[in-house]
Amino acid sequence: MSDSTLKPDTIHPDIVVFGGGIAGLWLINRLHAAGYQCLLLESASLGGDQTLASQGIIHGGLKYALSGNLSNESEAIAQMPDRWRAAMAGTDSVDLRNLKVLSDTQHMWSSGSVASRMTNFFASKMLRGRIEKLKRDHFPSALANKAFKGNVYKLDDLVIDTESLIDTLSAPVRDRLLAFDTQRDTLEWNNDGLRAVTINGQRIEPRLTLLAAGNGNPALLDGAHRAHLLEQEHSQLRPLKMVLVKHDQGHRLYAHCVGTSNKPVLTVTTHDCPDGKVVWYLGGDLAERGVERTDEEQLHAGREELSHLFPWLDFSNAQFATLDVTRAEPKQHALVKPDNAYARRDQNLIIAWPTKLTLAPDLGDRVMALVEETGLQPGEPLTIPPALQRAPMGVPYWHRCF
Repeated sequence: MSDSTLKPDTIHPDIVVFGGGIAGLWLINRLHAAGYQCLLLESASLGGDQTLASQGIIHGGLKYALSGNLSNESEAIAQMPDRWRAAMAGTDSVDLRNLKVLSDTQHMWSSGSVASRMTNFFASKMLRGRIEKLKRDHFPSALANKAFKGNVYKLDDLVIDTESLIDTLSAPVRDRLLAFDTQRDTLEWNNDGLRAVTINGQRIEPRLTLLAAGNGNPALLDGAHRAHLLEQEHSQLRPLKMVLVKHDQGHRLYAHCVGTSNKPVLTVTTHDCPDGKVVWYLGGDLAERGVERTDEEQLHAGREELSHLFPWLDFSNAQFATLDVTRAEPKQHALVKPDNAYARRDQNLIIAWPTKLTLAPDLGDRVMALVEETGLQPGEPLTIPPALQRAPMGVPYWHRCF
């Protein structure tokens, strides 16, 4: 059917983006800044699946240096904190000037038993000039007790407020972020890509489609595979069982505890609750091992870990909760973790995973290169019919679980 015979009420965006987490929101902002007319479709809430469940850490490769896995690809992640800072300064194509930062730095602490290993770690090229050993009077308050006998270091990695991130990325394109009902709305594929999507009776025919839906990508890939598109692309899921600790002690900690393994024993970030108390959000090895435990077992493990690492702090009156998080990634051999953001194109269809929050700018670069490869030029401005419902904003889990 030629363009001249199309129904007049059909919308023709340059690009339709699936997924309202960090990947989709970063990409629509990047594309919007380049002049492309885009729509984003979200089947639940903006940021509500993986992004608002992340710890908000914008790291420069800590885990890679810790494990000694310093490939050229993984070293590229060292640039990411500076890329985020550029966006926060308004000098990047994605504008994050309104983003709330929880901490400009992160801490790392260790006991004397791993001191020799830490010496090699700090000598790594990735961390040279980015880490500083602190004197006791500069320790974070949670580690300032005289009973603490280890060492504390400061890293120049950011921790951001993920709710603020979703708000900041949504604001410039709010009228373009649409609710997609998987029970009602339909997708129509052809050999070139997504022929059309129909939302509440409104037909939309994009020139290019981006699948950036995280955990939603597998279902979208099913349709693409039936149209013989992206047939080599598959998803893998990596579960975590996080622990949340709501307390009123006031200690704000953004830190990694380093033990004898190649993973942080515990990663702690601090987030505000509406009632003025704070939540310690616990990740690291505790969360990875937690998937093998029941909720009750994980809560017990979390209490035990805190008692072991912070015996001078009293969490007896704290409230504890767990959160199951499933991270979606491109499928890798033996389920290894991807080093970089990932994007691939087949005809007029692109699939994208940031693989980590910190790699969103890298994902933007990769997707923009693929879009430019197609020769797609920005089209005429869109008019969004008012009947198309906007996707709702997500709410952090710690606002509602206690």
